[in-house]
Amino acid sequence: MRYYLTLFCFLPFSLLAQTNTEIFLYDVEINASKIEVKNGKNISNNVDYDNQPSFIDANNILFATTRNGQTDIANYNLPENKITFINTSEGGEYTPLKIPQKKNISAVRLDPDGKQRLYSYDAETGQSTELIKDLVVAYYTWYNEDIVVSAVIEGEQLNLYTSNIKKGTNKKIASNVGRSFHKIPESNLISFISKENEKQWQIKSLNPITGKIRLIANTIANVEDICWLDKSNILSGSESELYKLKLRVDNNWKLIADLSSDGILKITRLAKNNDGSQLLIAGDIKYIPKPIEPKIDPNQPISEEEASLVVDKHIEPYNTKQLDAFVDSFNEGVTVSFFPDEKLYEGKSKLEETYKNIFEEHEKLNIKVLNRITFKNFVIDEELAIINNITRRQATIYETDRNGINAMTFLSTSTITENPETIVNDQLEKYNERDLKAFINTYSKNVKLYTFPNILTTDGRSELKKSYESFFKNTPDLNAEIVNRIILGNMVIDKERVTMNGDIFYAVAIYEIENGLITKVTFIQ
Repeated sequence: MRYYLTLFCFLPFSLLAQTNTEIFLYDVEINASKIEVKNGKNISNNVDYDNQPSFIDANNILFATTRNGQTDIANYNLPENKITFINTSEGGEYTPLKIPQKKNISAVRLDPDGKQRLYSYDAETGQSTELIKDLVVAYYTWYNEDIVVSAVIEGEQLNLYTSNIKKGTNKKIASNVGRSFHKIPESNLISFISKENEKQWQIKSLNPITGKIRLIANTIANVEDICWLDKSNILSGSESELYKLKLRVDNNWKLIADLSSDGILKITRLAKNNDGSQLLIAGDIKYIPKPIEPKIDPNQPISEEEASLVVDKHIEPYNTKQLDAFVDSFNEGVTVSFFPDEKLYEGKSKLEETYKNIFEEHEKLNIKVLNRITFKNFVIDEELAIINNITRRQATIYETDRNGINAMTFLSTSTITENPETIVNDQLEKYNERDLKAFINTYSKNVKLYTFPNILTTDGRSELKKSYESFFKNTPDLNAEIVNRIILGNMVIDKERVTMNGDIFYAVAIYEIENGLITKVTFIQ
């Protein structure tokens, strides 16, 4: 399945990887006023993004996870220790929840055209149905099988709405709210985070039927994620530390655990099961834990760190002309090409024959990596190549798996007099400003956008404008920054980090510049 997501200075069809968070499951014990969490276990074990966990029932857990660059709805079965996937849509799904009194699952979906809506998914077939047509829902919870309480994107902030799915009605309740919504145990109330007081966020309750709002407590400073363990105890996290607040007993938040020993750097989401005996925590981690058995998939995609090591294996044998070790760094079906898709040859035997001649014909060979961009299973190296007495800068795209290098693509460039960075930086600035006209004007009239290596996805400025118009309008927190850059002739190769709707994504683009404008962009996914 492919996931095309509209995003910053990339075409609105680029596949993106997200930050590495993991989902942990803990047992919870409550003795009087003391709360303990123990027996933590990483249940996601995925090198990319995993977040927004929730319980379906005593045996099943939902969460959003990235597989092959696509953010989908995963179901983790506790007794079987097994992950399965629910949906097959092209858009990216977030905040999956079971719909009360029904078998279906709901989730917020960001579609390829930039449209963001709340959908219902058949738990067996994965087929989806739009639930709320007129609101850009960011975060939400169910009050009952008909009523949704949500944070809706309006302008530069999130506003609180109640929606009756059955009646098709929406009502705005409050302004400037956070992302954490929970049914308060043993009540007919929903809790939400109010940010009206910017200096002190507050936990408030809402009766979705009457619209009545009451103050419950202050949050930890600048923390908006909580969950209710029971009707009296609220949990929240700050960095790696887990806190509790017992209503009408605790004067302030009390530390109950430091989860840094489990590798958690920052707690982002919390959810508990029906009786409060188990707790789900989504958290950014400082290392990738060893997978638990059984593995999700024996062919789980290679990590960026592993891809980098795979590419490193061929460099020293090349520099020392060790032909067998060099060839062993590549897979049997390896393809060697000029960018974007001009194939030179295919197969390990042909590669061996080619480099045997190269090693024999040239007395001195040396490759030094000057700069490296890693993205999923791709490694893009800016290299200083020495062949006898000739030195040149070049760039090579390596596509890898756990067994070796699958493809090697050499980039050839044109020489230009102007600085190609200038126009790429200008389009990034206009992107962050969401200035559609100025953004489009950084591209040539006949600009072409491709998915690597050479699949045309957008042809011309008019298509580009159409793709970004609604996306800029519906993404108020949009911001992109350059993580790493390679400049070679008329090419600029960027890996970028973007914040969008509260989440972080990464992607790589190869820009080609002529006459001061971007004429071609190739996206690696």
